[in-house]
Amino acid sequence: MKKAKSVAVPPHFSTPQRRVIIVEDQRLIAEFLTLHCAALGLHMVQHCVTCHEGLAAIRAHQPDLVLLDISLPDSDGLMLAKAVLNELPQVRMLAISSHRDPWTMLQVQRIGLHGFIDKNEQNPTVLSQAILAVLAGRVHYAPIVNESSARIRRDPKAFIRVLSDYQIQILTMIGASQSDQEIADALGISATTVQSRRRDIMRNLEIHSTPKLIHYALVNGLTRAEQLVARRSD
Repeated sequence: MKKAKSVAVPPHFSTPQRRVIIVEDQRLIAEFLTLHCAALGLHMVQHCVTCHEGLAAIRAHQPDLVLLDISLPDSDGLMLAKAVLNELPQVRMLAISSHRDPWTMLQVQRIGLHGFIDKNEQNPTVLSQAILAVLAGRVHYAPIVNESSARIRRDPKAFIRVLSDYQIQILTMIGASQSDQEIADALGISATTVQSRRRDIMRNLEIHSTPKLIHYALVNGLTRAEQLVARRSD
């Protein structure tokens, strides 16, 4: 935290004071981010722990910057980011997450997040640089974002090359261990159609069992492990 206080802040970032909302369910991380923002001369308007609470706060306060965790208790932070950027494009969004799987990295760019910091590798100085860059209207991505996206785009067998968006949606639901009937009900199709689409997905990915298909969805970030844990605890 001392490192954060030593960062020089350009005068225009403190006058007028920029307003920040933090959407992060881990209290320790949220408190660190609050102190870090204060050291940079920023005003923390509200700390939220869920997507629902975060969206309501962002709509109410329309802050200059949102510091966003991607994995939240009630939903995916990327969905929150997409909603905010569609509704309030002037709000700058910086994701700070330990998720670095291929699907997440692609979505960060597709949605148009202004920044992404990897919790596993970045330090307070890089965090300061990212915050100031995003507030200045620039894009700041951790190297893993471009590296991961380039890697799967070069792979002729990558899921984005061999599956349609519709098939990816079904694969995401399969990865979450939803039954054929649950998927059918959610998509408004028959269970028989789901089974047919499952076979198409397996053929395209050259995967020959449902457990391996679930593993593929987890490894590539189409399904998050916490989704499976939550589902199995219901």
